Amino acid sequence: MSESDINEVYRINKSSFTTDAWSRDAIEREFKLPYSVRFVLESDGKVIGYCVIWLIKGEAFIMSIAIDKNLRGRGLGRYFMEKIIDDLRNRAQTFLLDVRKSNLPAIRLYRSLGFSIVKERKKFYSDGENALLMELRIDRIKENEDKGKTAEAFN
Repeated sequence: MSESDINEVYRINKSSFTTDAWSRDAIEREFKLPYSVRFVLESDGKVIGYCVIWLIKGEAFIMSIAIDKNLRGRGLGRYFMEKIIDDLRNRAQTFLLDVRKSNLPAIRLYRSLGFSIVKERKKFYSDGENALLMELRIDRIKENEDKGKTAEAFN
């Protein structure tokens, strides 16, 4: 993500998160934080998704992630998450995120990527909805990859 992407990131964020959308200033502030890592997903030169992560002492906390709502359901979220995890896997041992308890499509996606629910945060969002804190440990990904290699060797 570059500063020239801010308008599109803001547009996607505002249309994706009705009650807890980030302000344009909040997005701009991310560029001043030394632990903030920012990504965009582009198609034909147009920003169609973004992700902001705070990378602190081996933990990658996904602060905000969204795909343009007109392009959801096409596997772009999975593709984007896989690329981000792959890009940061040598810098982070754990990925964490909060997700609305009612956001079943996102929860299914995160579970399919190997995230597990760590705990429920009561009244986490400004409208009072609970959040689920989800975690992905890189060592678990490596274990699953190794198991797959072992199974392939026997086939």
